[in-house]
Amino acid sequence: MRTHAQILAIYISLIAVAPLLKAERVYELEEFVVRAWHFEKDALDVPVDVIRVDREAIDNSLATTMPDLLKSEANLFFSSISGFTSVDIRGFGENSGLRTLVLVDGQPLNPGDMGRINWESIPLESVESVEVLKGGQNVLYGDKALSGVIKIETIRSGERSLNLDGRVGSFGSSRGAVSGALGNERWRFRAGASRSQSDGYRENSASETRDAYLSAGYSFASGDDLDFRLSIGESELTYPGGLVFEDYLSDPRSSDKRGIEGSDNRFATLTARAKGRRDWGSWEVLAGYDYSKADFAFEPERYGRNEQEGFSLKPRFKFGAEKTTLVLGGDLLYDSLDFAAYLDESRSLVPSVAELDERRLSPYLLLEHLLSNRFTVSGGVRYEWVRYEVDAISFDRSQLSPVIVTNRGTFPNPNFKKPPDVIDEGTFGQCVRQEGMAAELSVNFRLNEEWSLFAGYDRTYRYPVFDERASYQGFPLAEDVNGSLGAEEGNNFEVGMKFVGRRHEVYLTTFLLEMENEIFFDPTVSGSNPAATGLNVNLGPVERYGLDLLYRYDAVDWGVSFQFAHVSTEMQAGVGEGEEVPLVPRWVMTSQIWWEPRDWLRLRAIHRYVDERFEGSDFLNEKRTVEAYQLVDLSADFKVAPNCRVFIKVENVFDELYAETAVLDVYYPGNGRFFELGVKLDF
Repeated sequence: MRTHAQILAIYISLIAVAPLLKAERVYELEEFVVRAWHFEKDALDVPVDVIRVDREAIDNSLATTMPDLLKSEANLFFSSISGFTSVDIRGFGENSGLRTLVLVDGQPLNPGDMGRINWESIPLESVESVEVLKGGQNVLYGDKALSGVIKIETIRSGERSLNLDGRVGSFGSSRGAVSGALGNERWRFRAGASRSQSDGYRENSASETRDAYLSAGYSFASGDDLDFRLSIGESELTYPGGLVFEDYLSDPRSSDKRGIEGSDNRFATLTARAKGRRDWGSWEVLAGYDYSKADFAFEPERYGRNEQEGFSLKPRFKFGAEKTTLVLGGDLLYDSLDFAAYLDESRSLVPSVAELDERRLSPYLLLEHLLSNRFTVSGGVRYEWVRYEVDAISFDRSQLSPVIVTNRGTFPNPNFKKPPDVIDEGTFGQCVRQEGMAAELSVNFRLNEEWSLFAGYDRTYRYPVFDERASYQGFPLAEDVNGSLGAEEGNNFEVGMKFVGRRHEVYLTTFLLEMENEIFFDPTVSGSNPAATGLNVNLGPVERYGLDLLYRYDAVDWGVSFQFAHVSTEMQAGVGEGEEVPLVPRWVMTSQIWWEPRDWLRLRAIHRYVDERFEGSDFLNEKRTVEAYQLVDLSADFKVAPNCRVFIKVENVFDELYAETAVLDVYYPGNGRFFELGVKLDF
């Protein structure tokens, strides 16, 4: 209670002090237009909890990565386990990233398995805007949009420009980026490249990323637009692993690894978008291709290659009348994964391989009707067909190597055989077909030009990903393929209000999410495989309720914002019946205050609070809780010339020791105090 009182005192103090910073100079806020429902619309007319971060806010944030940006500007909670950074919206804890859909120009960034989202593939210099939609969005966005959607739109403008960004910071970090654009009334081109590296806060946590992108667009005389974008990159990540609690307290920068755990990643994304308007309404077609390849190493002596591809085709049409509009669309998706395990660092001994693919077809419609000048009702449905197929092959390990290494020397292997024999254990193949439906119904009441109220219901769902269903990666499950594992389904109810005035903005949403068959890993399940226990199963109902609140005040030369997210969880069946979902903080709060005392100087302070939560996999809520933490960041941005900005920022000013996450007494420390100095040149 003392900690919560301190937090409350900080916020009250900020509210009291802020008006004293400068005499009030009011200006009219720009119209807040979002693409939350695919087509541009005033935010007050959309019955969705949506936060939009525009290009100006991205620049002012001085953030380096997308997670850093969304922590400060959208109050999202991110947790990291040795390079695996996932976002948690609405309290899903472990594997929360599976329930939040991340889109870059309409192309899903979520992998087909439980692997990491490749945040490095989104350089902030290339981003025009980010929209965060909270709550069930399955009707318009499909699978994985169970708890929310992060929509990232890249810059498509061809206005002539040249932009340079350079940074150096603590822990051997550095970053350089260059981008430029040119065009005319019809054509537009943009290109950019960046390189970042860091020794890491902890031992054995070095990383390096290199990426580049190229976009081109053309506007036809008819008003139609066509855009293409290609991005490629590579990253090398080293995983420092977790620490037992005692080591976490005494030496959080240490690592018990030898520096060989990590991954080399290659990635590429190609997107195309065509859109236009007609007398009957508007249309848009999105097409995308996503490729990623990760060569990884984990101790003890476990190596592998994970190669994934994804294709998407998404046409959608909006038919408009005076009072009624109809959105018709469909998603055609194909994802594949090729996996190979290796016994040696040179990757010459292959004990097993697997091929998986998933195909989806999902048409949807959304009907919106204006009952009066201010009252709108909307409803929609999506039906989805899914086909999942896996083929895994395991080989006789005694036949893989041509030699046998012993303490007496190296000898020819009499069992060596090329190709080796296939063995039954670990060899399997199965095809699973599923189908399901999502639905939504909502109302929106526009009180006036500044206020709106909304309420909505969503029938939400999520299908199992590749490695939730099958044990192809060398971790034996009770069943090779769990064909009976069903989609997660639930009912989401929301009530909210929005206010957008000349100086103030307020967004408040309350929600109740009742999941019926949430997927968890149950270690007590034993099946036909006597050597394995544990299986991903539909354990049963889980209830979540809470609220999201944002308040923002903007004057000409200063402003404040406060964001609160609260969620309570309760597992209502299974091993954790009556307990809270692990790794879910009840409160996440972010506040910031900025001040421009001179035209050439901008100062900003950010305070962030994350509440305590139970350790990962602690379904009985009986282990040590992960402590709450508070972080303070400060920055100063100097405009030293019309085209030049120099900035300095300090993160975790008080060098607080905190854990981003913990799983069964293994802790993963967050970064200590971090300094960064940078320069931005814009021509």
